[in-house]
Formats: sequence, C-alpha cells, structure tokens
Amino acid sequence: QESTGGWMPLESAPRDRNPWKDGCNEDEADKDSAVTFSIPSPEDATLSRRIDVKLFRRPKAPSHTDSIQSLDDVLDSLTTAQNEQSTAQIEHSSDALQSISASVPGGKISCVNGYFGIVILNPKTEHNVGTLWRSSYQLGASVLYTIGGRYKSNSADTLNVPARMPLIELDDWSSFAEWAAPKAAVWVVIEMGGTPLAEFVHPRNAIYILGSEDHGVPKSVVRGCREVVSLESEMYGSYNVAVAGSIVMYDRLVKMRKAEKMRREKK
Repeated sequence: QESTGGWMPLESAPRDRNPWKDGCNEDEADKDSAVTFSIPSPEDATLSRRIDVKLFRRPKAPSHTDSIQSLDDVLDSLTTAQNEQSTAQIEHSSDALQSISASVPGGKISCVNGYFGIVILNPKTEHNVGTLWRSSYQLGASVLYTIGGRYKSNSADTLNVPARMPLIELDDWSSFAEWAAPKAAVWVVIEMGGTPLAEFVHPRNAIYILGSEDHGVPKSVVRGCREVVSLESEMYGSYNVAVAGSIVMYDRLVKMRKAEKMRREKK
C-alpha cells in the first residue's frame, strides 16, 4: 500500500513471532498483512532493532524509442502525479535525476545562420531609429548601434524593444571600430554603387552599416568595409534608413531560410 510520505513501521506481527519463520502457510501470512523480518529474542535487549521504510514516488523516465523529451515535459509529469495525490511527497531519487538530465538536449549548439547587427551612422530622426530597432528585433538581429546620435523613446516602439534587444550608442566611428565591433563579423555597408542586393550572398556573421538619408556613409567608412551592397529601385535610389535596413534584413532572412531548407533536403 502506498504511504503518504510518513514513516511506516513494518511490524504488524508480535515481536516474538515471525509467521514466515514459524512455518505458517502463505494464506495465514496474508491474513496478518505483515511484511516482517527476523527479530531477536526480547531477552536480548542489546540486539533490539527498529526497521522503518520510507517510500518515494519516482517520476516516469522518458522512453528511448520516443523523441527527446524536454525538461518541461518531465516536470509536467511530476505536477500531474502531485495533483493525483496532493498529500504525496515528491522527491527525486538519483535515477530520476539521471533521467531528467538525459532528457535535456546537449552537445554542440548549431550556429549555421550565425548572427548579425545593424549600425546607423548619424541618424536623422529618433523615429527612424525606433522603427529600425523594431524591425531589427522582428527579423532576428542581435544588436543595434547608433553612431553620432542619441535615441529617446517614441511612438514608433510598440513592442517594448529596449527590453528585448540591446541598443549601443557611440560617439564616433572610431569607438565602434576599436572596441564595439564584433571580432568575427563581416562589415557590410549599404551604399549606392555596390553589389545588387538580389545577387548578394550574406555572410554568416555580419554587421550591416547604414548612413543617413542626407549624407550617406562616409567614404572613409566604405573603404574599411569588406562588402558594399546597393538597393535597386525604379525611381529615386536613396531609401529611408529604416526602410533600407528592413529590406536588407528581410532579404537575409529569406535567403537563410532557403539555404537551410536545401541543407535539410540534401540530408
């Protein structure tokens, strides 16, 4: 019978009699509902013993034939068991802890698609920064930099993006190049006269650099970047900085997803 977690003595028979040892049959033992052990004689007080047993409910271990079970699923099974018998005390045995640990995926983390960030040089308006910040979060960017401008919260931020994605404000380009730029990322400047975006192959790790609508990206910065990408248009070639950044990020998202689909199909 399952206990409620308290101590359950296994001595329903008298101390001076052991039905399993005294030759009684199995039916008689069942009638006493006893699970007893060999007990020394009452005369020998130095050998007196008390045997207590505590029972624990063990969580269900994940099946090796099923898909990998998440830690949340294991914990949910514990919660279900607790609801079925709210008075039962749930404790993890070593086997249970091992099964929970085995159910959590481990090993090498996939980084096929890498990461990317956005840099805005001398942003013209705070609304442009707010709009691009929101788009960057939605399209999977890791960080947004502003150089030569300060951002103040405005109505363009409807997702509370400052709580979800970092914005780093810098005074000049040298500050970014010397200590703020990620070491393993390729600098890609968005400027007229470069590789058309439709033909561009995005680096796995990239920093996309955008200039203001008035002055664009300084030539000194363009010379320091490995890639120059231009956005095609039917009429006027200069885009709003938030629009330009969103177009580039969306293009990256579509091409990365297409490449990932092709890799899965090859497998």
